[in-house]
Amino acid sequence: MVTSPTAGSQQADRHGTVVALTSNMNQTSVRVSPLQLYPGYTDADVQLLEEFRVPERAPEPGFIVDFLGVKTRVTSLADSQRTFEGVLDIPVPGDYHAEAIEYVGLLKSVVRARDQFVVLELGAGWGPWLVAGAKAARQRGIQNVRLYGVEADPQHFQFMTRHLLDNGLDPARQHLLQAAVGLERGRARWPKIADAANDWGSRPARIDASGTNERDASYLGSLLDEYIEVDVVPMSEILEREPRWDLVHVDVQGWEAQVCEHALAQLNSRVAYLVIGTHSRKLDGDLVDLFHREGWILEHEKPSRFTYIPGVKLLESMNAADGTQVWRNPRLC
Repeated sequence: MVTSPTAGSQQADRHGTVVALTSNMNQTSVRVSPLQLYPGYTDADVQLLEEFRVPERAPEPGFIVDFLGVKTRVTSLADSQRTFEGVLDIPVPGDYHAEAIEYVGLLKSVVRARDQFVVLELGAGWGPWLVAGAKAARQRGIQNVRLYGVEADPQHFQFMTRHLLDNGLDPARQHLLQAAVGLERGRARWPKIADAANDWGSRPARIDASGTNERDASYLGSLLDEYIEVDVVPMSEILEREPRWDLVHVDVQGWEAQVCEHALAQLNSRVAYLVIGTHSRKLDGDLVDLFHREGWILEHEKPSRFTYIPGVKLLESMNAADGTQVWRNPRLC
C-alpha cells in the first residue's frame, strides 16, 4: 500500500508517536478520549516488530534501509518518498509506504509458516512485500521461500525485478508475471505512464463490446489517452499454483472485493493470511462482510481515508490514503 508521506511522519523515531501526541495534549489541558486515537495495533504488535528488527544496518547511498534490512532504491519511489533515504526504525505508526499493521500482518504470517514461506503479491508495484517476506522468513531459518509477484505496469515490473536483485534474490528463480489481475483471462488497456515512479494509482481498463469499460475510463480519465494492452489473469487461477499460501497481499486499486469474491474457494482452502489494501469505505465494508461470512478472523484493520468530491462517479476516485485489512484463515492457521 502506498500512501503520501508528510513531513511530520519523517521523524527518525516513530515509536511512541501516539504517546507523545497524548502527552502534548495533556500539557495544554486538552483531554483526549482513547477513542480519538486509533493506531490499529497493540503493544504486543510493536514487540513483534521489535523482534524482527535487524540491529546492525548500514546506510547505503540511494537506498532506504528498513528495520528488516530490506534495501529500496529511492529512484523506484515517488518524489515525496525519496526524502526517507537512510536507515529507518520499526514502522510505528508507519513508514514511507505502509501502516504498521501491514507489517504486523506480514510478520504474523511468517511466524505461523512451517518449513517454507510462500507469498503472492497482487498489484505488486516494486515488490516490497515479496522481499520483506523473504527477509523475515530467513530470519526464522526458513530457506525455502517462493515469491509470486503480479504487476501490469512495465516500469513497475522492472522496479520489482531490480528490487529483488538489490536484496540478493534471483528474479529468474521466482515467479514474476507482468499482467493485471481480474476475474477471467483476457486483455485490458493499461495507461502508458511517462514517470511510473510517481504514479501508483492506476488500474486496468477492461475492454467490453462498446470499447473501454465506462467505470474504468471514469477512474483513469486522461491517463488513458495513451495506453498499452496487457494480459489479465484471474486470481483464482494463480492461487491454484500452490497448495498453501502463507501470505497473499492484494492491492489492486478498487477491484479488491471483486477479485477476492471470485477466488473465494481457493482463498478459503489455500491461503493462511490475507492482507488487503482498500480504496473506499464501501470496499472496506464489502470485504468485512465477505470474509466475516466466510469465517475468517479480522486481526487488524484501518479504514481508507478519502476527500469527498461532489459529482465524482466512483468512490475509489476520492481515495486519499489506502486502508488495510489483515485476515487470518482459521482453517489453516
